[in-house]
Amino acid sequence: MRSRQPDPAATDAGPGPHDPVIAVARRRLDELSTVRSPVDGFRTAVKDLVVVASPFRGGTTLLTELLRGAPDLLHFQAEMQPVLRIAGWTYPDNGADSERIAGLTGDVTFLERELGSDVGNPVGHWDDIDWSRYAQDVLWRWIVQWPALPLTLAEVEDMLAKALGDQEADGPGRGGDPARSVGLTLLKMLATRYQEVNPHYADVSAAELAGLLPDLPRPHGPHGDTVIEFAPLAVPKPWRRASRQDVASRTVVTKTPVNVYKMDALRAFFPEARIRVIHLTRNPGAAISSYREAWLSPWFFNARVDTPLDIAGYTEPDRPWSRDWWKLDFPPGWQDLTRATLEEVCAAQWCASHTAIFEFLARNKDIDVLRLTYEDLIGTASERTRAIDDLADWLGTDRSHFLEPAVRGLTPMNAITLPRRAKWYRNHEVLRPVLNSEAVLSMAAEMGYPPDMTNWP
Repeated sequence: MRSRQPDPAATDAGPGPHDPVIAVARRRLDELSTVRSPVDGFRTAVKDLVVVASPFRGGTTLLTELLRGAPDLLHFQAEMQPVLRIAGWTYPDNGADSERIAGLTGDVTFLERELGSDVGNPVGHWDDIDWSRYAQDVLWRWIVQWPALPLTLAEVEDMLAKALGDQEADGPGRGGDPARSVGLTLLKMLATRYQEVNPHYADVSAAELAGLLPDLPRPHGPHGDTVIEFAPLAVPKPWRRASRQDVASRTVVTKTPVNVYKMDALRAFFPEARIRVIHLTRNPGAAISSYREAWLSPWFFNARVDTPLDIAGYTEPDRPWSRDWWKLDFPPGWQDLTRATLEEVCAAQWCASHTAIFEFLARNKDIDVLRLTYEDLIGTASERTRAIDDLADWLGTDRSHFLEPAVRGLTPMNAITLPRRAKWYRNHEVLRPVLNSEAVLSMAAEMGYPPDMTNWP
């Protein structure tokens, strides 16, 4: 791979990550980069960037999976979180006191290389899959998920050959998703070879888990001493890497919840791009309830903190990690929440994320913004169709790519429980104090939700 000089605007990465686990992952990704060719000059090649802006648990995964159906839109394979973490763009590695950063920071050259090696589209047909590329992507994903594993590309290629042999014996036309079957077979192989790997941390369904290693015990606590990719961990899919011409002529879509605190930095990172924002909203009752479910789930560990946590409803003697592991994002002022109730923490995270979005849009009046509601995306067929029509028109893409999902509904991903309207009502009593707070009601009104929460869907 031809070496490139750092962009003058990029900050010096210095001696590298301070966390030894992140440093190991960085070194291994550097080695893998010799066979993963990035889009040359990726930062300046991007001319149209759409940022899906929403807090965690806001429905961004659902929306992004819908958008992946349009071949004229480009994406990253999963969230940017692992690349942002290794590049020093996330707390506590960003040198700030929260997720918020104002401009370019950290290792911008690394960020450009990895995003430029990843941008592309899912492969829809078995015969079009580049299995050599897929093996590289599998190793990349496993490095950021399980950085301590001594995996090599040759080992992954050997595992893939065996998985494909099993698939060929069964026949790719047997029904279901054969590429998904290969990914699950690889996950089973990995978990069988390395005891550190537990498929319960992966984004797989209960039925899929039962077919992998049904007797494997459910783990407790984070999946490593340092978390680079949040659980639920992505299962790699076949992917087609974009060319520079693709990047320059198509819209690039990115969704990573912590990006609500980094949109100024993204605008500086892509200096030639028109930045557009899809602001995805969800009513406070459902959103904060889902935050609470995430905190109480076995997933979504972010980082260990130095300040002992005493969060009522989360910190418990039988959960020792709950004394020092924070979940989801670190909003500005999170240090003042270490002795709050879990519901207060979740409400603060939700409010802070939307505040960051509104403040960015207020500072940047030229930004084109589309506001969508999660309720419409999972609503009636007519509500889904109307939302998809608005989305296709705003993006400038053919609505036919989205019509079939509009009719059948969208498949949930990263879901703790299946999405449905009014699901949050079961947590109404415990949430009532924070839902009635001035901060939550004010934010709800700004997003267009009525003051009477009994009318929230």
